[in-house]
Amino acid sequence: MRADFLILCGGLGTRLRAVTGDTPKVMADVQGEPFLDFLLRYLIKQGARRVILCAGYKAEALEEHYQQKFKEIEIHLSIEKEPLGTGGAFKNAQRLIKNDHVFGLNGDCFTPVDYQKLFAFHQEKKALGTLVAVKIDGNKDFGTIVTNEKDEVIAFKEKFQTTEIQYISAGIYCFHRSVFDRMPSEKFSIEYHFFPKMIGDRFYGFKVEAPFIDIGTPERFEWAKKHLAEMLG
Repeated sequence: MRADFLILCGGLGTRLRAVTGDTPKVMADVQGEPFLDFLLRYLIKQGARRVILCAGYKAEALEEHYQQKFKEIEIHLSIEKEPLGTGGAFKNAQRLIKNDHVFGLNGDCFTPVDYQKLFAFHQEKKALGTLVAVKIDGNKDFGTIVTNEKDEVIAFKEKFQTTEIQYISAGIYCFHRSVFDRMPSEKFSIEYHFFPKMIGDRFYGFKVEAPFIDIGTPERFEWAKKHLAEMLG
């Protein structure tokens, strides 16, 4: 599986400041280690060999910590001088991409995905873009992904109250590198500004039933601290 792994690490983590202070959100302490360490170890087990950290806020903390860590993989930093949004951060890292396929991840989320199966699905569909869709019961905190019988993404729904089974984005994507040429060289959101434009153009949802961790709020972060290690096995 030859692919680069791009991880979004530039979030300010405003809602988590009461817990983490000035520490970058992805570096928030979970059982004595940064959350990002857990994520990287999982990716290494899944076959990752080249990782690009899309950094912004407190990038020097990431650079210092990962300079001498995880010798079994290449770690590169793509640093944005000003906030570029989730899409702009990916675009900013384009110059560092070496492989034809790229996994993009939100560095403050974790879902135990089989990346070999995700990659096989992406190639079988001859997809330009594939996003991981996690099954949940009910939903009021996240936008919902709608797919058809061919697994094509056909719509996104904003947050709404429901008790029905829904699929939400796990913050994990697989792209062909040509997708980056379509991205604007400016601040933009991958979820709100770019993905809707990909609908109808070889854009698929890879559905999984797995736990989903998002450490974006103090409550979710506390849950992660208790359950992350067992999720990793």
